[in-house]
Amino acid sequence: MIFLLNKCSIYETRVSMPPRQTAKLVRKPARQARQARSKETVEVIVEAAARILAEKGSRGLTTNAVAHTAGVSIGSVYEYFANKQAIIDVILDRHLAQGETYIAGLADLPAGSLSAADIVKATVRGFILIHQDNPKLHRVISNEVPLSEDQKARINQLRNSAISLVSRLLAGQTNDPKLKASMVVDAAEALTHRWIVDDAGVPIEADKMTNELTTMLRLYVSS
Repeated sequence: MIFLLNKCSIYETRVSMPPRQTAKLVRKPARQARQARSKETVEVIVEAAARILAEKGSRGLTTNAVAHTAGVSIGSVYEYFANKQAIIDVILDRHLAQGETYIAGLADLPAGSLSAADIVKATVRGFILIHQDNPKLHRVISNEVPLSEDQKARINQLRNSAISLVSRLLAGQTNDPKLKASMVVDAAEALTHRWIVDDAGVPIEADKMTNELTTMLRLYVSS
Protein backbone atom coordinates (compact mmCIF):
# COMPACT_ATOMS: atom_id res chain seq x y z
CA MET A 1 0.00 0.00 0.00
CA ILE A 2 1.48 3.34 -1.08
CA PHE A 3 0.41 6.69 0.33
CA LEU A 4 0.80 9.84 -1.81
CA LEU A 5 0.62 13.01 0.25
CA ASN A 6 -0.07 16.56 -0.90
CA LYS A 7 -1.13 19.71 0.93
CA CYS A 8 -4.81 18.88 1.10
CA SER A 9 -5.34 15.12 1.27
CA ILE A 10 -3.95 11.61 1.40
CA TYR A 11 -4.45 9.43 -1.65
CA GLU A 12 -4.34 5.71 -1.22
CA THR A 13 -3.13 3.50 -4.07
CA ARG A 14 -3.84 -0.19 -3.60
CA VAL A 15 -1.96 -2.95 -5.36
CA SER A 16 -4.50 -5.31 -6.85
CA MET A 17 -4.20 -8.77 -5.30
CA PRO A 18 -6.21 -11.89 -6.11
CA PRO A 19 -8.73 -12.82 -3.40
CA ARG A 20 -7.52 -15.38 -0.89
CA GLN A 21 -9.16 -18.74 -1.31
CA THR A 22 -10.37 -20.34 1.91
CA ALA A 23 -11.59 -23.87 2.28
CA LYS A 24 -15.28 -24.09 3.03
CA LEU A 25 -16.07 -25.93 6.23
CA VAL A 26 -18.23 -28.94 5.44
CA ARG A 27 -20.68 -29.88 8.16
CA LYS A 28 -22.51 -33.18 7.99
CA PRO A 29 -24.57 -34.54 10.89
CA ALA A 30 -23.48 -37.71 12.62
CA ARG A 31 -25.31 -40.90 11.70
CA GLN A 32 -27.69 -41.92 14.46
CA ALA A 33 -26.76 -45.13 16.25
CA ARG A 34 -29.82 -47.22 17.12
CA GLN A 35 -28.55 -50.46 18.61
CA ALA A 36 -26.89 -50.61 22.03
CA ARG A 37 -23.57 -51.82 20.60
CA SER A 38 -23.57 -49.05 18.01
CA LYS A 39 -24.31 -46.45 20.68
CA GLU A 40 -21.38 -47.74 22.72
CA THR A 41 -19.10 -47.40 19.70
CA VAL A 42 -20.24 -43.84 19.08
CA GLU A 43 -19.70 -42.98 22.74
CA VAL A 44 -16.16 -44.38 22.69
CA ILE A 45 -15.37 -42.40 19.54
CA VAL A 46 -16.73 -39.13 20.92
CA GLU A 47 -14.92 -39.55 24.25
CA ALA A 48 -11.65 -40.30 22.45
CA ALA A 49 -12.10 -37.23 20.24
CA ALA A 50 -12.78 -35.04 23.27
CA ARG A 51 -9.55 -36.23 24.93
CA ILE A 52 -7.50 -35.55 21.81
CA LEU A 53 -9.13 -32.16 21.29
CA ALA A 54 -8.39 -31.15 24.88
CA GLU A 55 -4.76 -32.27 24.78
CA LYS A 56 -3.70 -31.51 21.20
CA GLY A 57 -6.20 -28.99 19.90
CA SER A 58 -8.13 -28.98 16.66
CA ARG A 59 -5.06 -29.58 14.48
CA GLY A 60 -4.14 -32.66 16.47
CA LEU A 61 -7.58 -34.15 16.01
CA THR A 62 -7.72 -36.48 13.02
CA THR A 63 -10.01 -39.39 12.29
CA ASN A 64 -6.99 -41.72 12.36
CA ALA A 65 -6.00 -40.43 15.80
CA VAL A 66 -9.57 -40.87 17.01
CA ALA A 67 -9.71 -44.45 15.74
CA HIS A 68 -6.38 -45.27 17.40
CA THR A 69 -7.33 -43.68 20.74
CA ALA A 70 -10.81 -45.21 20.73
CA GLY A 71 -9.47 -48.65 19.79
CA VAL A 72 -11.76 -48.98 16.79
CA SER A 73 -11.16 -49.23 13.06
CA ILE A 74 -11.12 -46.15 10.87
CA GLY A 75 -14.09 -47.69 9.09
CA SER A 76 -16.07 -47.61 12.33
CA VAL A 77 -15.36 -43.90 12.70
CA TYR A 78 -16.55 -43.15 9.16
CA GLU A 79 -19.59 -45.37 9.61
CA TYR A 80 -21.01 -42.76 12.00
CA PHE A 81 -19.07 -39.57 11.23
CA ALA A 82 -18.38 -38.12 7.78
CA ASN A 83 -15.35 -36.18 9.02
CA LYS A 84 -13.76 -34.85 12.20
CA GLN A 85 -16.04 -31.80 12.18
CA ALA A 86 -19.04 -34.09 12.61
CA ILE A 87 -17.43 -35.47 15.79
CA ILE A 88 -16.62 -31.97 17.04
CA ASP A 89 -20.23 -30.94 16.46
CA VAL A 90 -21.42 -33.76 18.72
CA ILE A 91 -19.01 -32.54 21.43
CA LEU A 92 -20.28 -28.98 20.98
CA ASP A 93 -23.90 -30.10 21.11
CA ARG A 94 -23.27 -31.93 24.38
CA HIS A 95 -21.63 -28.83 25.83
CA LEU A 96 -24.64 -26.74 24.83
CA ALA A 97 -26.96 -29.35 26.33
CA GLN A 98 -25.18 -28.85 29.66
CA GLY A 99 -26.02 -25.17 29.47
CA GLU A 100 -29.63 -25.94 28.64
CA THR A 101 -29.83 -28.24 31.67
CA TYR A 102 -28.50 -25.43 33.84
CA ILE A 103 -31.12 -23.04 32.46
CA ALA A 104 -33.83 -25.59 33.20
CA GLY A 105 -32.55 -25.68 36.78
CA LEU A 106 -32.98 -21.92 37.09
CA ALA A 107 -36.56 -22.28 35.90
CA ASP A 108 -37.24 -24.62 38.83
CA LEU A 109 -36.19 -22.04 41.44
CA PRO A 110 -39.21 -20.66 43.33
CA ALA A 111 -39.79 -17.02 42.38
CA GLY A 112 -40.51 -14.74 45.32
CA SER A 113 -39.03 -17.00 48.00
CA LEU A 114 -35.30 -16.43 47.37
CA SER A 115 -33.16 -13.49 48.36
CA ALA A 116 -31.24 -11.54 45.74
CA ALA A 117 -28.04 -13.06 47.14
CA ASP A 118 -29.42 -16.60 46.67
CA ILE A 119 -30.44 -15.83 43.08
CA VAL A 120 -27.06 -14.37 42.21
CA LYS A 121 -25.24 -17.27 43.86
CA ALA A 122 -27.30 -19.85 41.96
CA THR A 123 -26.52 -18.05 38.70
CA VAL A 124 -22.80 -17.83 39.42
CA ARG A 125 -22.57 -21.44 40.61
CA GLY A 126 -24.23 -22.65 37.43
CA PHE A 127 -21.72 -20.89 35.18
CA ILE A 128 -18.80 -22.14 37.24
CA LEU A 129 -20.04 -25.74 37.10
CA ILE A 130 -20.45 -25.52 33.32
CA HIS A 131 -17.01 -24.02 32.73
CA GLN A 132 -15.22 -26.13 35.33
CA ASP A 133 -16.05 -29.36 33.52
CA ASN A 134 -12.97 -30.13 31.38
CA PRO A 135 -11.47 -26.62 31.12
CA LYS A 136 -8.84 -27.73 28.57
CA LEU A 137 -11.59 -28.84 26.21
CA HIS A 138 -13.52 -25.62 26.78
CA ARG A 139 -10.38 -23.64 25.98
CA VAL A 140 -9.95 -25.38 22.63
CA ILE A 141 -13.63 -25.05 21.76
CA SER A 142 -13.55 -21.33 22.56
CA ASN A 143 -10.32 -20.55 20.71
CA GLU A 144 -10.12 -22.98 17.80
CA VAL A 145 -13.50 -24.41 16.88
CA PRO A 146 -15.80 -22.46 14.52
CA LEU A 147 -19.48 -22.47 15.41
CA SER A 148 -22.27 -23.15 12.97
CA GLU A 149 -25.12 -20.67 12.65
CA ASP A 150 -27.40 -23.10 14.50
CA GLN A 151 -24.91 -23.37 17.36
CA LYS A 152 -24.59 -19.59 17.56
CA ALA A 153 -28.37 -19.34 17.68
CA ARG A 154 -28.51 -21.88 20.52
CA ILE A 155 -25.93 -19.89 22.49
CA ASN A 156 -27.92 -16.69 22.01
CA GLN A 157 -31.07 -18.50 23.08
CA LEU A 158 -29.31 -19.80 26.20
CA ARG A 159 -28.23 -16.28 27.13
CA ASN A 160 -31.69 -14.84 26.52
CA SER A 161 -33.35 -17.62 28.52
CA ALA A 162 -30.96 -17.14 31.44
CA ILE A 163 -31.56 -13.38 31.47
CA SER A 164 -35.33 -13.87 31.30
CA LEU A 165 -35.35 -16.35 34.18
CA VAL A 166 -33.01 -14.34 36.41
CA SER A 167 -35.07 -11.23 35.66
CA ARG A 168 -38.22 -13.06 36.77
CA LEU A 169 -36.51 -14.17 39.98
CA LEU A 170 -35.25 -10.65 40.72
CA ALA A 171 -38.62 -8.99 40.09
CA GLY A 172 -39.63 -6.97 43.14
CA GLN A 173 -36.16 -7.18 44.68
CA THR A 174 -34.33 -4.58 42.60
CA ASN A 175 -34.99 -1.72 40.24
CA ASP A 176 -34.91 -2.60 36.53
CA PRO A 177 -34.60 -6.37 37.05
CA LYS A 178 -34.15 -7.07 33.32
CA LEU A 179 -31.09 -4.85 33.09
CA LYS A 180 -29.67 -6.21 36.34
CA ALA A 181 -30.28 -9.78 35.17
CA SER A 182 -28.50 -9.07 31.89
CA MET A 183 -25.46 -7.67 33.70
CA VAL A 184 -25.38 -10.55 36.20
CA VAL A 185 -25.59 -13.24 33.50
CA ASP A 186 -23.02 -11.62 31.21
CA ALA A 187 -20.60 -10.79 34.04
CA ALA A 188 -20.85 -14.26 35.57
CA GLU A 189 -20.27 -15.92 32.20
CA ALA A 190 -17.38 -13.65 31.19
CA LEU A 191 -15.51 -13.82 34.49
CA THR A 192 -15.86 -17.58 34.94
CA HIS A 193 -14.77 -18.02 31.33
CA ARG A 194 -11.65 -15.93 31.94
CA TRP A 195 -10.90 -17.67 35.24
CA ILE A 196 -11.30 -21.25 34.04
CA VAL A 197 -11.24 -21.40 30.24
CA ASP A 198 -8.74 -18.67 29.40
CA ASP A 199 -6.56 -19.77 32.32
CA ALA A 200 -5.72 -16.11 32.93
CA GLY A 201 -7.49 -15.43 36.20
CA VAL A 202 -6.35 -15.61 39.80
CA PRO A 203 -5.83 -19.30 40.72
CA ILE A 204 -8.44 -19.75 43.44
CA GLU A 205 -10.76 -22.60 44.32
CA ALA A 206 -14.23 -22.84 42.82
CA ASP A 207 -15.99 -22.16 46.14
CA LYS A 208 -13.87 -19.06 46.68
CA MET A 209 -14.57 -17.89 43.14
CA THR A 210 -18.29 -18.44 43.67
CA ASN A 211 -18.29 -16.40 46.88
CA GLU A 212 -16.22 -13.55 45.41
CA LEU A 213 -18.36 -13.25 42.30
CA THR A 214 -21.56 -13.55 44.32
CA THR A 215 -20.47 -10.76 46.67
CA MET A 216 -19.58 -8.45 43.80
CA LEU A 217 -22.76 -9.06 41.81
CA ARG A 218 -25.02 -9.03 44.88
CA LEU A 219 -23.78 -5.54 45.74
CA TYR A 220 -24.50 -4.46 42.17
CA VAL A 221 -28.02 -5.91 42.21
CA SER A 222 -28.83 -4.21 45.51
CA SER A 223 -27.50 -0.82 44.35
